[in-house]
Amino acid sequence: MMKHSSVTRAALKGGSSILLAALAMGHAFAQTAESGDISGIEAAPEGEGIVVTGSRIPRPDIVSNSPVNVVSAEEIKLTATNETEQLLNSLPQAAAGAGAQSNAGNGSATVNLRNLGAVRTLVLQNGRRIVGSSQDGVVDLNMIPPSLIERVEVVTGGASAVYGSDAMAGVVNFVTKTDFEGLEAGGSYGISDEGDAERYNVELTVGGNFADGRGNMVFHGSYYDRAQVKGAARAHASRFLVDAVQNGVGVLVPGGNGVTPQGTIFTPALIGLPDQFGNPIGATGIFFAPEGWRAYRTSDGFNDRPYTNLQMPMKRWQGSVLGHYDLTDDVTAFWEGAYVRSKLNSTLGAVPMSSSGFIPGFQLDLRNPYLAPSLREFLRNNLDTDGNNLVPLNINRRLLDAGDRTNDQTREFSRFVVGLKGGLTSSLNWEVFYNQGNFTLTEEQGGGVLIDNFANSFLTNPADPFDCAVADPRCVTINPFGLNSLTQPMIDYISTDLTNITKISQKQLGGSVTGTLFALPAGNVGISVGAEYRKESSQFTPDQLYIQGKALSRSAGIQATGGSFDVKEAYGELYVPILADMPGVHLLAFEGGVRYSDYSTAGTVISYKAGGEYSPFAALKFRGLYQRAVRAPNVIELFSGATNTAPQATDFCSATASPTATERAFCINSLGIPAAIMNAPGGFQQENTQIRAITGGNPDLQEEVSDTWSVGAVFRPEFIPNLQVTVDYYNIKIEDAIGSFGGGLQAVITACRGNLTMSNIFCQPLANRTPDGQLFDVPLLNANISSLKNAGVDFRVDYRHDVGSLGGLSYFLAGSYLIKSITQGSPIAAPIDCAGYIGGGSCGSANPTWRFTQRLTWDFDAFQLSLRHRFIGSTKDGRIAAAKASGAAAPLLAVPSTGTVHYFDLSAGYDFEDGFSFFGTIDNLTDRNPPYQLFERETYDAIGRRFTLGFRKKF
Repeated sequence: MMKHSSVTRAALKGGSSILLAALAMGHAFAQTAESGDISGIEAAPEGEGIVVTGSRIPRPDIVSNSPVNVVSAEEIKLTATNETEQLLNSLPQAAAGAGAQSNAGNGSATVNLRNLGAVRTLVLQNGRRIVGSSQDGVVDLNMIPPSLIERVEVVTGGASAVYGSDAMAGVVNFVTKTDFEGLEAGGSYGISDEGDAERYNVELTVGGNFADGRGNMVFHGSYYDRAQVKGAARAHASRFLVDAVQNGVGVLVPGGNGVTPQGTIFTPALIGLPDQFGNPIGATGIFFAPEGWRAYRTSDGFNDRPYTNLQMPMKRWQGSVLGHYDLTDDVTAFWEGAYVRSKLNSTLGAVPMSSSGFIPGFQLDLRNPYLAPSLREFLRNNLDTDGNNLVPLNINRRLLDAGDRTNDQTREFSRFVVGLKGGLTSSLNWEVFYNQGNFTLTEEQGGGVLIDNFANSFLTNPADPFDCAVADPRCVTINPFGLNSLTQPMIDYISTDLTNITKISQKQLGGSVTGTLFALPAGNVGISVGAEYRKESSQFTPDQLYIQGKALSRSAGIQATGGSFDVKEAYGELYVPILADMPGVHLLAFEGGVRYSDYSTAGTVISYKAGGEYSPFAALKFRGLYQRAVRAPNVIELFSGATNTAPQATDFCSATASPTATERAFCINSLGIPAAIMNAPGGFQQENTQIRAITGGNPDLQEEVSDTWSVGAVFRPEFIPNLQVTVDYYNIKIEDAIGSFGGGLQAVITACRGNLTMSNIFCQPLANRTPDGQLFDVPLLNANISSLKNAGVDFRVDYRHDVGSLGGLSYFLAGSYLIKSITQGSPIAAPIDCAGYIGGGSCGSANPTWRFTQRLTWDFDAFQLSLRHRFIGSTKDGRIAAAKASGAAAPLLAVPSTGTVHYFDLSAGYDFEDGFSFFGTIDNLTDRNPPYQLFERETYDAIGRRFTLGFRKKF
């Protein structure tokens, strides 16, 4: 296998290099827009109109009043990706959503505009909704293969007046191919510079006209196979270092997760006692080291990073059909259909089992034959006060012996649209449609543990200590003391697999009238009016062992979630040219819109927009819009049952958070941490960086509301043909944002720390603690409690230039400057500005102040060559932003920022005269590693240099 991989890698590297060198005088699949079509959308014929995402009104001018960024068909070719999210993540307006490099989540690929959350980005196909792949309504972009896409139009900013709920951060509209004639086959193969991360893709498109040209039908099918890569395959992803301060300087030291495969035991009564080597036992207890039991050290932590995915494996089968037929000269029937089946697997490290979290009143049986005699005597002398050989303590054990936690997913997506459209008058068109989508997710989770069986295996039979006290012939006494100490019978008795099923349905019925209402001296008055009905239904059925609280794997204590809501809507848009062709006024126009929505859950809401454009002369256009957008709560936010999660957070009572004397007293007197633990040498120690919390739905939620301003300009100078420059300022403010109570566990901890009293509602959940003081099952149910603010400047430059006999050059630069990105978890919590920050428990995905993508393309006859440059500005650790917000001193960190990151991608191709084309790409040309310690796998490239070769053949 290694030999095959090395040969394949060498061949592909050589093939890519030869191809790119041979095409060094070539051209790129540039944005082949005609004159006046710099953005990649074909200009409308004389007297006709087109629809650009952001408005439903057809207009002859492709430059809308809403800022629209377009990923053209040629850019899709150049990128040569089979992962749709990669088309969007390179846009500066998009923060990284989930995708191929994600490891957690439900396996979806998502888009997250403005870093306001995937739930606030509306995804459409041909202007209509797509069923979500989870109960929050978020669309899985894996359901839309890039080979089917003609172009992608991205509108940033609120657009609820046009498209309804969820369009708070913006809209992503995938426009698919239509009117295809002939047969086209294609395929590609990719591999990384390390000989892994393989990708295969084959596709076939067949289309043609029928009934003397009155109809057209297009069939498209593809198969995609992506291999798995684990963290162990890359040095940057397999190390586990933690921050520490030594001699007043921030340093990185070996660390890891406190739940180890060797196991630990702990009870407050052990603190300060010497282990068998004379070392004092701290708040993290006794560790089962190779040399014997001793006090736990920070360096004993488990490194789980090599076990997680860097590239999630996936197999995807997809089939689509699109078509239309002219029933009469004035009425056309149209349809779309798609079916996608995919299989994915995500991997996490082995399950961390903690008796304090899942087995109330747990006691260790000192008659366990695997217990070291010296430790048995130590525990008997110090803990067995009644002499019954049962001592109350907590045991932590990562069940590495039983293997990783796996999640094998089968995802089935189907969608069909049928409708009629035609002309109402010579200038008004009508359309009615029905849109239905269904999604089913089956998750088979491996690596789980049966909680009751785990507890049973600790109570021994006095007559035979290798046998269990419980009357179960399968039960054997467990040996949790040391690495790889579990035998197969032990593993079989405590292990289990679990199955969860999610089913989601979306139904949408709509009708509209669009076109020109009448003509004014300045131009045509455009109008779009319509009505829609939509119903969203979903049901999540977890494994019964989850429901009964008898198993632990990726989750624990999950409850079934089911529900539905519907909405009736009516909307209208108006475009009015006021003045035109006057001195100092080439065009002055007004644009407005309103949507009335009646939700069965949130009630009546209204969204609207108002703005317009002013062109002093033909080459310059100023545009601006104010938009009120809304987002109704989704099914999971409303109806989800209580679910255990384990977010990363730091308890301010922990010694690592340096609590003050006042805070220490509050932790003892109000939050219930035993004084002996709080005042022990070294102080109270948080056992794990992840803390169990309980999240869940709230049927009383109301809608989120946002206000968006955008003001910008479009410049097309006549003295530089084929140049277009756009600049837009945006400002988005979201109130009553839905989220976990207080904005999440860390935000709740911070809010309590700022006002130490149990009358502070953010302190009350922090009293949920185990007897030894560890935070446990902190309740964080959904609430309309937070707010978000986002502002910045987008800019874009497009230019094409003919260099005569040497072909043509095309160039674009799309960038953004982030002014602010503020999250406030609750009205009393300090707002945190994450502009220029990453992670740290507060800031999530990278929020660089500067970010841009540029591409230079050279075309010469049938040759193509293109170079793309992706720039991600430096971001600081989010812990610095949190400290700044709270007025605390900035933490001393060994790696306080990422530094700037540059990625270069090279593409080349050759188009033969017989319809055959050959292409190759090298992504991450310089093999840039992600910034160490501060990176999340969606923003930064965790795989490294990759090569792809492919072909297309049209018959």
